Amino acid sequence: MSAKCVYVEGCPMYNHFTTAVRIIQLQPFLKDYCLSGEHYLDCARYKIKKQGKEAPDNLLPDGKILKS
Repeated sequence: MSAKCVYVEGCPMYNHFTTAVRIIQLQPFLKDYCLSGEHYLDCARYKIKKQGKEAPDNLLPDGKILKS
């Protein structure tokens, strides 16, 4: 099994985490979901993508919506 989410490349939220002004606030998602062994399997975005659907760009890995 991969050490990071297979959908990291091209994920709008991952890109947002790494370039956002609020990077300090969003960084824990990278550690807890995107790059955390098999924990990415718990990511709401991953689950939607695995079903062949597109996740909303502002959907956080914990299932909450990122407010601008």
